[in-house]
Amino acid sequence: MGHSDDSPDPGPTDNSNHPAQTHQDSDIRVEYHPSSGRQTGTFKPNEYHQSVPDCNTTSEPEPWAPFRTREDFEFAEMVLEAGMTRGQVKALIKLFHKCIKNEGSFTISKYKDLEKTFKVASNRLAKVR
Repeated sequence: MGHSDDSPDPGPTDNSNHPAQTHQDSDIRVEYHPSSGRQTGTFKPNEYHQSVPDCNTTSEPEPWAPFRTREDFEFAEMVLEAGMTRGQVKALIKLFHKCIKNEGSFTISKYKDLEKTFKVASNRLAKVR
């Protein structure tokens, strides 16, 4: 719309203060972060379209960077998804390294193993009346 394909999209024009412009509940208002330098814009649903950013399709040799290994990345991802506390993460890392150094043994190989062990443990507890 009046700019070359080589220049960045200037974003929508702010029509929000235009006195002749009336806005409906279905209008789409786009606000950008102040440091982006882009103007706020209001659009009718049939006028609004998002520009698709250029994607770099070349594959990176280490997409998990800045993590040192893919496993480090997967561990961090799991920690975040689980919402673990700092103390829980530290304890789990300590357990991993204990097993890696052959100072301990981790024998649970699937969830069912853990489930069965929980059941046996609960049967050993005193029954509450």
